[in-house]
Amino acid sequence: MWKIIIGAVIVVLVGAGGYLYYQSSQNKLANPPSETTITITQEPSSTPIPEDVKKDAYSIEVQNGSGIAGEAGRAQTLLEDADFIIDSTGNADNYDYTETVIQAKEGVSEAWINKLTETLKEKYGVSSSVETLDDADSDSDVVVIVGQNDTDGNSMVPEEEPTDEVTKAPTPTEEATETKTPTPSPTKSA
Repeated sequence: MWKIIIGAVIVVLVGAGGYLYYQSSQNKLANPPSETTITITQEPSSTPIPEDVKKDAYSIEVQNGSGIAGEAGRAQTLLEDADFIIDSTGNADNYDYTETVIQAKEGVSEAWINKLTETLKEKYGVSSSVETLDDADSDSDVVVIVGQNDTDGNSMVPEEEPTDEVTKAPTPTEEATETKTPTPSPTKSA
């Protein structure tokens, strides 16, 4: 008996499924899907076009603010190798600069300063802000003051090596005295 009931349930389910399938196919034939047209409108790009930077457009004065002998010259070489124009090098007002500082007169292109900063960051830790340079402070358009830190923020100042020898100046009581050589006594010859 259970077999008959289970068989009947299966027949009813298959019949119902077939009927539903038939109905959905008839609806599709009666109402075919319409074509959908998609129109894509391109908006102008908000990405700025990089400004063509002429590295020789502005003059640079490089100052050593690190206290490391020859560092202004090394910075000059780095910048000249990247096609920047260096007017002069010299020492800053002090050697307490840890980061490299860029000072620029008004009117110096921001894109140019970004290229300068990018080049300096190859070797130096560069301050994130650019200081305004007064026209009377420099004949150059930009002043770069080289600091003590490298790109990673580590000091480039060489550590002094301790020496084993102690050099001591003579004290006033240890004045140099003249040593006299004794005169030989005359000897008798026989």
